Amino acid sequence: MHPDIPDKAGDRRRRASEILEELARTWPADRVSLGDIEAALGDRGFGLMILVLTLPTLIPGIAMLAAIPLALLAIQLMLGMDKPWLPRAMLRRSVAKADFQRMVDRLLPHFLRAEKVLKPRLNYFATSYAERLIGFACLVLILLLPLPWPFGNLLVAVPLFVLALALIERDGLFALGGIVLAAIFSGFLITVTWVTAQESLQLALKYLGM
Repeated sequence: MHPDIPDKAGDRRRRASEILEELARTWPADRVSLGDIEAALGDRGFGLMILVLTLPTLIPGIAMLAAIPLALLAIQLMLGMDKPWLPRAMLRRSVAKADFQRMVDRLLPHFLRAEKVLKPRLNYFATSYAERLIGFACLVLILLLPLPWPFGNLLVAVPLFVLALALIERDGLFALGGIVLAAIFSGFLITVTWVTAQESLQLALKYLGM
């Protein structure tokens, strides 16, 4: 069944958890490319693309695989584009099906819990202006992804997931929560990086006798 087809009752769109679970369980090839995921998701907008592309950020070895496409999507949100777009060279990037399954299995219980409380609300935070702010918050987080701190990728991924879910369900409360988390976590990572850089510089100057 195509992930964008409604359930048998035909009265609702399938939730993100259902789409991801089916992709991970039934994908026929040995590798899953971004183009494959985009085709399977259909016209689901920025939310699901950001959500799916955030999955690799939880695996340090392949975290940077998604950094550039995520940054492009964040910039497109900031520019107010209606639909996500990625160049073909990026759409050909892929991960092993086993890695994709592992990422989905790891996060699916969290998605299910989140979806129980997701619903359209606080419309002010679900407007196009709010989406531009969400895009900016996502971009700041993505730019911090290369920082080599323990659990730094988790501090980036959590607010990205919250913001992606907010976009999917147009949930203003989740959007507000995601923006707050993005501000807190990015502020923490920037502060730690700045303090560490200052201390390293002082040690280097002291070593050089300056």
